[in-house]
Amino acid sequence: MRNLLMIIFMASSCTNTPNLEVEKQKLMSLHNDQQKAHFEKNPKLIVDQFADNLISVNHGIIDSTSTDEENTSRFQGYFNSVKFIKWEDISPPKIRFSKDASMAYMVVDKLVILEMADSVGNPVEETTHYGWVSIFKKHQGEWKLECIASTNEPEIIKPIN
Repeated sequence: MRNLLMIIFMASSCTNTPNLEVEKQKLMSLHNDQQKAHFEKNPKLIVDQFADNLISVNHGIIDSTSTDEENTSRFQGYFNSVKFIKWEDISPPKIRFSKDASMAYMVVDKLVILEMADSVGNPVEETTHYGWVSIFKKHQGEWKLECIASTNEPEIIKPIN
């Protein structure tokens, strides 16, 4: 009987061990959806990843009050004002997990090149090097973005001939 209980305990503990490679692929899929959202100008692909109380840190401002509708509108306005040329990782994202794999963070190093109009309507190309940390938490088996903190080098803007 004792051996049977030990086998049952060992089997149940094995099934609860998270497969970090599978979880990493799920997070990379979300990351890839963010790139897809930029090129397809589809903010829903990004906003659907947000937890209900997402905290965003950007340009020295901490925001935890934006609704899904506000985020969607903000992203759509941005997407409509630019054309993405490049939105690529400079190096693969670094992903780390909590011991129980219920939380994870991703460190991203990204180069973004886009076309847009300057203040007088002339086309310009903008190149920006971004770095950010995304913190994810499992909600009912799905990863949701809880917090994102972003920074960037000053943009390089040049006229398009």
